[in-house]
Amino acid sequence: MTERTEQPRRFADMKRWTYILPVIVFIYVICYIDRTNISFALPHLKTDMHLSGAQQGFASGVFFWGYLLLQIPGGYMAERWSAKRWVAILMVLWSVAAMASGLTHTFGQLVLARFLLGVAEGGVQPALMTSIRSWFPFAERSRAYAIFKLYTPIAAVVAAPFSGIILTVADWRWMFIIQGGAPLVIGLIAWLAVMRDTPAKARWLSDNERDHIERARIEEGEPLQHRGTFKAAFTSSIVWYFALIYTLTQMGLLGLTLWMPSVLKKAFHTDLQVGLVAMLPQVVAAIAIVMVGRSADRRGHHVAHMSLVLAAGAVIMAGASVVSAEQKWLVLTAMILGTAASIAWYGPFWASITKLVPVAAAGAGMGLINGVGNLGSFIGPYVGGWLSDLDNGGYTLTQAFFGLVFAVAALLVLPLRKRLRDAARHEAARTEPSTL
Repeated sequence: MTERTEQPRRFADMKRWTYILPVIVFIYVICYIDRTNISFALPHLKTDMHLSGAQQGFASGVFFWGYLLLQIPGGYMAERWSAKRWVAILMVLWSVAAMASGLTHTFGQLVLARFLLGVAEGGVQPALMTSIRSWFPFAERSRAYAIFKLYTPIAAVVAAPFSGIILTVADWRWMFIIQGGAPLVIGLIAWLAVMRDTPAKARWLSDNERDHIERARIEEGEPLQHRGTFKAAFTSSIVWYFALIYTLTQMGLLGLTLWMPSVLKKAFHTDLQVGLVAMLPQVVAAIAIVMVGRSADRRGHHVAHMSLVLAAGAVIMAGASVVSAEQKWLVLTAMILGTAASIAWYGPFWASITKLVPVAAAGAGMGLINGVGNLGSFIGPYVGGWLSDLDNGGYTLTQAFFGLVFAVAALLVLPLRKRLRDAARHEAARTEPSTL
């Protein structure tokens, strides 16, 4: 490759990675904080609204029922209409719903506000993931999706002190209002200023840079304009197969996240110690996500990366079931490695989806996979709690269950290897005449 050809590629890479991805990650960090901040408000809501335990659980979980509604339309609208406009509209709606939670006075009002927040946020993630597909060819998507997934550890580290400061100087109402207003004030401005639906519409790219990005996607057999349908997504067997794998991983991940503070509390006793050590798994997880995504792009073998990481997570989490709370450093080590392994597969997983899901099912299919997969967010905590009750408040059965879930996911990933090889051969056969 000549230096003249290499220069546009370097600039295109730099601008995509430093313009598009930071804004996408920032938006979804705010989104994730607004989703989870109710956990910090629950003790205050219990007192002010006199909520029972069941009502607190319902107010927390009703978000996910609303979240399911726009998953499939979210990817479809971003693909068929405009990701930039669609996400901007949803950001305004979710900001209003999030701030409305701080203005509620009854249980019914709180449930309605949280449900509408779920509806608005539900269409955001599929749209953002569709945008990443438009801006990054397959050879770079493991890294791109891995960086996108950084919203999980970043939000986990930021949410607690951010919420704590507001609750210290104000109250839960102001926490909802301030954190809900952030996307409208900051995120919306950044999104509209930077985001474009395709490289062709980005004035901050040169003509050569735009040509490089679009040519890379065409060479990989992807049309620049997708025209997917709902029917194609619902009737695609590979979409449902990915949805099953994602459901299992989300079941284990959310279950692990929910029960981790309780496990650490038994080992480290004080809230301050738990708060400090709980950040370590998130930091290590962030590093692991990027490293696995980068390795998958550079070396290929996406299935091997996914299966090895999921299998490692299965062994670590199942093994943690035999570690007692008195062995606190072993508990912490298991939590660090288990948390890292439970999400580090994310980059190659979603990159594989963009390669194997039919073009006609792409946008809606990504929403379907994400939506159905989030059903695991309902199942994991309940099964984990039930197993803990059977274990007289212990976590041996719970951790063993999470390990089994990830082991099954690791096995289900393996058949994808042949599909990816076949897709690569088909792509090579199609482009071979143009190289003669």
